[in-house]
Amino acid sequence: MLRIFAAGFALFIASAAANAYEPKPIDVLLDQGVEYDRAVPTPEAVTGYRAGEIIFTPALHREYVRAVDAASDRVSVTTIGRSHFGRPIQRITITSPENQARLEDIRQAQLALARAGSDPAPAGHPAIVQMTFGVHGSEPSSYDGAKLILYHLAAGQGAEIEALLEETVIHMIVMVNPDGANRFAEWTNMHHARTPVADPQHREHFYEWPWGRTNHYWFDLNRQWIPVNQPEARAVVEATHDWLPGLAIDFHEMGRNSTYFFSPGPVDGLHPLLSQDALQLNLEMNALLAEQLDGEGALYVTEEVFDDFYLGYGSSYPGLVGSVPYLFEQSSVRGILQETEYGTLRYDDKVGQQARVALALIRAGHQRRTDLQAHLRDFFNESRRLADADPVSGYLVTSPDQARLADFIDMLGVHRVEVQALSQTVRADGRDYEPGASIYVPVDQDHYRVVQGLFEAQLITDKSEFYDVSGWTQPLAWDLDYSIVRSGLFGSNVSAEALDGFERAAPDPDRSPYVYVMEWDSYYAPRALYRLLDAGLRARVIPDETTVTTTRGEVSPGRGAIMVAIAGQSLSADDIHALMVRAAREDSVMVHAATTAITSQGSDLGGFALSNIETPEVLLVTGRGVSMNDAGELWHLLDHEQAMPVSMIDVSSLSGAMLDRYTHIILPNGSYSGLDEDFSESLNRWVRGGGVLIGIRRGARWAVSNELANASWLEDDGEDGDLPDPQAYETINAWDAEIGISGAIFEAEIDITHPIGFGFRDGSLSVHKIGNQAFAVGENPFALPVRFAGDDPIQSGYASIENRERLEGQGVVHAERRGRGSVILFADNPAFRGYYRGSARLVTNAIFFGDDFRNPGRTGSGPYEAE
Repeated sequence: MLRIFAAGFALFIASAAANAYEPKPIDVLLDQGVEYDRAVPTPEAVTGYRAGEIIFTPALHREYVRAVDAASDRVSVTTIGRSHFGRPIQRITITSPENQARLEDIRQAQLALARAGSDPAPAGHPAIVQMTFGVHGSEPSSYDGAKLILYHLAAGQGAEIEALLEETVIHMIVMVNPDGANRFAEWTNMHHARTPVADPQHREHFYEWPWGRTNHYWFDLNRQWIPVNQPEARAVVEATHDWLPGLAIDFHEMGRNSTYFFSPGPVDGLHPLLSQDALQLNLEMNALLAEQLDGEGALYVTEEVFDDFYLGYGSSYPGLVGSVPYLFEQSSVRGILQETEYGTLRYDDKVGQQARVALALIRAGHQRRTDLQAHLRDFFNESRRLADADPVSGYLVTSPDQARLADFIDMLGVHRVEVQALSQTVRADGRDYEPGASIYVPVDQDHYRVVQGLFEAQLITDKSEFYDVSGWTQPLAWDLDYSIVRSGLFGSNVSAEALDGFERAAPDPDRSPYVYVMEWDSYYAPRALYRLLDAGLRARVIPDETTVTTTRGEVSPGRGAIMVAIAGQSLSADDIHALMVRAAREDSVMVHAATTAITSQGSDLGGFALSNIETPEVLLVTGRGVSMNDAGELWHLLDHEQAMPVSMIDVSSLSGAMLDRYTHIILPNGSYSGLDEDFSESLNRWVRGGGVLIGIRRGARWAVSNELANASWLEDDGEDGDLPDPQAYETINAWDAEIGISGAIFEAEIDITHPIGFGFRDGSLSVHKIGNQAFAVGENPFALPVRFAGDDPIQSGYASIENRERLEGQGVVHAERRGRGSVILFADNPAFRGYYRGSARLVTNAIFFGDDFRNPGRTGSGPYEAE
């Protein structure tokens, strides 16, 4: 095979001598030593472009897939989902024509291996291989390599490939992130030159914010296999469950000054829920990958850096459902040619190498198909044994917010987790779990490891280096009330049955001739409120605990309830009632029809403490230097989830923007060093004039350093004066890791009497923590409405003892008035990855109630200086 490659390459050199870059022929890039069926078209025959000539857009990929599907009886195509922008995500299935005719039978036989009491796989049952391409749209050799794999499998001739296809079903999901891939391809192709430029500083290689790595809302989809709140991730996770592949391969690129990585990562970094047997199969199959790359003379690396601790990767999550997961990372050209420490990289070489290594692993999976099938069966049998031995028998979950609980149940459904409805009230941890408002998730189910991967709160003490976050316990992040049910003599007695639907809508409100009062508990209450304000209605917020007389008796709607009077509005009583019904049905908001302004407790509905709510005009700062993930998560929260319009201006254009049209400006995590003193003065005047400035992480730091807030950061006090002992240099990474926090869950105490805490019914809130920064307690004793708990606040993940003690009682959120406006700062991103449903409510509170508090008139030592 290598002799064929060498001969083909020599011919290419001769023909390309007069040109700086000429893509190599497809058979040279594949280097498989087979003949190809001329009835199956090449990419060039369909699109006019050779592999490696340009970055293929999603549309060009679909065009080629359609052509191959029409030409080959080895290929079938299914749309498994769509991106935010509506682009299809396709699963291309390649196998023998005979297998194509019985795909459903094969699928059912594969799923049967996971069932209790299952027999071994039937004779002739094929290996199931799943390959996912383009989860990061800016890593194009993964998805451009896919079309070479497709061509080879669809057109390759000979007994070897026919035997492989008879005994293997290959699913190619191309591409996972079509929106990001389209952005990247358009940018790179826009700079397509007759003579490509290899200079790393060339504009082609340094593409524009928000780049193409992320999806439409700038989420990193390779962190989304657990939260599945993006449609692309949901589609891929559901497709994985639909087939339970024995081998799952996720394709990526890394920095240009790299070689080629394949799984596993550091073997001591494997999450305990993942299978050691799968790891062993991985190590054994790597012999064929090493043979392939050694034969090419290519350098490569394995068992380094990319640990499989976080379970939300495309190369870790499949391991929770019995697959042997693989990660491929290849050095990236980020264009057509680029100079690197390893010489000048060519894009066609990268495309070809992705395809060749993938085909080597497909052959390895084919050779070990009976081992993969036995592993799948043994994996689920072992999972059942682990569940039976686990002292935890299940989890009770409830929430006063039916919307959040309903969304949580939907997320569990994507993961094929069995959820049960309670048959009677269960009391646990001093809380009543009521039928109809609670669920029970047993651990004794086929997907035991998925359940524990979602629910388990693991405090880690023996590992300090993590490639990604170390804690992601879902019910904590969602701010749901939950209890662990333990088996044994003193365990809770839970009577439950399979859940058959869950009502997310609140009851339709009665018609009121006077006043409506909307509770603020629902996650989607901000969506309902914005709809009312946008319709021209006036609304006021009730800041205290009240007892309101309604058509159904007295109710206590809680702090932050919204009062909407009928009289004096621009809409008719019928139109207002229709909006209230919509709030109940679509937004799960409990709406009450009040019959009088007099309350038996708290503020009267016409009281002085109620304040008017204005329609927010939100500006989200974006652009180069701003974290696209953090900005995108905030955009997704406000636009996609809460249906609020969000203006976006790049930080480079901010100085010339007309700020007066905005009520709120959000500075996400990012660098704002390019903003000069004149702009900070303009922003200060805007705040004093009534604007609400929201700063997050480094956005908050910039606000503090430019004296836009009186906040101060918690700093190392250095009081002990002890100097460290000399350390071995090889421990420097672990030493640095002790300083920061890679991503863990901490308990915070929230002041539910503060407008920032409206809608929360208890004072405990789980927050995401990255790094070790927090707000120090200052002169204003009311400025920190959210603080880290005072007694070892960590709930899940890893943080050093020093960091845990250091953060005790320190500020998560700083809020102060400044003139007529406010500055509200967050030490961490409250909307992290879109699944921190609890802390995300702090953002919407800051938007709707950001000026509904005041500074104190004094401190403990005298008058308070607000400026």
